[in-house]
Amino acid sequence: MADKKTYELPYIGCLVGTAFQKMISQLEAALKQEGLRVSAGEYMILRSLYFRDGLQQCEICDMVGKDKASICRSVSALDKKGLIKLEPVSHKCIRVWLTAKANEIRPLIMKIAYDRHKALLSLTTEKEIEIFTKILKSIVST
Repeated sequence: MADKKTYELPYIGCLVGTAFQKMISQLEAALKQEGLRVSAGEYMILRSLYFRDGLQQCEICDMVGKDKASICRSVSALDKKGLIKLEPVSHKCIRVWLTAKANEIRPLIMKIAYDRHKALLSLTTEKEIEIFTKILKSIVST
C-alpha cells in the first residue's frame, strides 16, 4: 500500500484542475490584451478549425475534449461574431467553416498560442512537457 503522503491534499487531480484553470485565465487575459473578444472555449474551436477547416461539431468535441453542449454554445457565439459559418449535414450534424474574418485574426491567435507555449516552457523543459503530455494522454484514453 502507498504511504500516507500519497493521499494527502492537494491530490494530483486537484493540482491538474487548478493548473488548468490558471492556464485558462492566463489565456483569456492574453486574448483580451490583444483586443480579441474570444473566450478560451471559442479560441480552442478556432485553433481546431485552423488545423482542419470544415470539422463537424462532434469532431471538434473530440479534438478539444469538451462536451457537446459547451461546443454548441461556443459555436453559436462564434457564428454570432461572424467568425464561422455553419453548414447543416443532416438534422443532427453541423459542419463548421472559418470565415474571412476568422482568417484575418489567425496570426494573432497563433501568436497567442506560441506565447502561451513559451510561457509554459519557461517553467519546465521540452522533455518534461513531453513526459507530462504522455501521462495526460494515457489518463484520458483509459
